Amino acid sequence: MNLPFRSKSLKISQAEKLAIVEGLSIMLSAGIPILEALESISEDVVNKKTKLILTGLSQEISSGKTLSDAMSNYPEAFDPVFINIVNTGEASGNLDKVLSQLAENLKSSIETANDIKSALFYPALVIVILTAVSFYMFSFALPRIAKVFLDLKVNLPAYSAFILKSSLFFQKYVLFIASGFIVLILLFIRLLYATRFRRAFFTLLIKVPAIKTLIRFMDLHRLTNTTSLLLSAGLPIIEVLDISKNVVVSPQLKADVDYLKDSLAQGSSMTEAMKSKPKSFPALLRRVIGVGEETGSLDKALADISDYYEKKFTDIVKNLTVILEPVLIVLIGIMVGAVLISIVAPIYQLIGQINPPQ
Repeated sequence: MNLPFRSKSLKISQAEKLAIVEGLSIMLSAGIPILEALESISEDVVNKKTKLILTGLSQEISSGKTLSDAMSNYPEAFDPVFINIVNTGEASGNLDKVLSQLAENLKSSIETANDIKSALFYPALVIVILTAVSFYMFSFALPRIAKVFLDLKVNLPAYSAFILKSSLFFQKYVLFIASGFIVLILLFIRLLYATRFRRAFFTLLIKVPAIKTLIRFMDLHRLTNTTSLLLSAGLPIIEVLDISKNVVVSPQLKADVDYLKDSLAQGSSMTEAMKSKPKSFPALLRRVIGVGEETGSLDKALADISDYYEKKFTDIVKNLTVILEPVLIVLIGIMVGAVLISIVAPIYQLIGQINPPQ
């Protein structure tokens, strides 16, 4: 049976995904068949892409496929971790409970993302305004002033001459400069999709101390959260680690998760294996996991430590923005001051030439 729209590029927001998962969880718990549940959710959603996905899921399930198999046709909407968790829920007969856990996890992720966006809004706004003002000044305001001084043949100070002549150059080639800037941004975004470039970029990025700490806590949160979800869904630990390693950014941590997986396959405990890689697995994480292994509640222990790392991650983001705000204000002051000096200095010099001291 042909789907109305089957595309690897079909993507939906986290909020839309949450609506699907939460709706399915509630209706399956109430005993409503999955096809009726999907139809009900489709009636309520507004997004066309979400409707297409829900229609496609319904058609696939009607043809005999499971929900996880149907979801695998939309990799941009449902990632491998998500699909594996759904598959485990189907196999265990607890799909409604597993979907409920997924919904809670998605809510937490959305809240964290919103907190980060709120923290970054002001710095981003300042950067956009700074860029717009700079573009206006060098494209329109400064070139007019520069022409006046050049027509008057004033002997400009070297600093003023550089700023004003740069503005004339910028005005003359503004389309080329703007186009080149946009092309570079688009090229950079495109290159980030290439695995080799992305790996090299993040390897370079994580050498910056503040960014390194930020990515470290982000990776530990993602790793522990994903591992907790998959374990609670009933997947074996080695398979869980094989899936979970794909959510981290750091190449070193990814390699150490592979080492951890191999050690477990040879009969080692997770805590003992982690001791060999202290840089990737800190003491706090090892101790919490050790308690989880001893009590048989590893998934719960990982969920608790995941919340801790998530808080550390969001705290660092907020602290960085607090530091970044005054830095940006100082930069704006320096830029405005530099432009004013480049204009005021020639004016004073011109006044001195018109009215020479007696």
